[in-house]
Amino acid sequence: MAAPSYILIHVFGTVRDELDREDKGKKTYSAWLREFVAEQPGRLTEIARLLDLLSEHGWRMVGSPYDCDVMLERETTRATAEEDLRRAEVWDRLMRVASPDDDGHVIWREHPEGRPAQPRRRRRVRRPPTREQGG
Repeated sequence: MAAPSYILIHVFGTVRDELDREDKGKKTYSAWLREFVAEQPGRLTEIARLLDLLSEHGWRMVGSPYDCDVMLERETTRATAEEDLRRAEVWDRLMRVASPDDDGHVIWREHPEGRPAQPRRRRRVRRPPTREQGG
């Protein structure tokens, strides 16, 4: 059985994050903001289409460690996942919207936060009885 591979897609960007990321000095902020707002609906539509296509090819959505990202997982190697997505003609579309890992790969070999944490078991705590219940 192959170890899981992951795809991370940045969905929403706060304006401040995007301004920090943008090439400084090439455009005015107002021109950049108009462009950013104009392209967002198209980007979100493309992400929605990609999520449909990826789920048809065995990827499943899992909880992302980041608030504004979508993360998908599949039990496969990075090389096999890339080949499958190229064959399905999804690779070029994915390259435009996915967030690469530190080495620039769109398919992550490891979970972005290391090993995904198991859900914590909640302990039941006995509370003292209320006045209505009696002492």
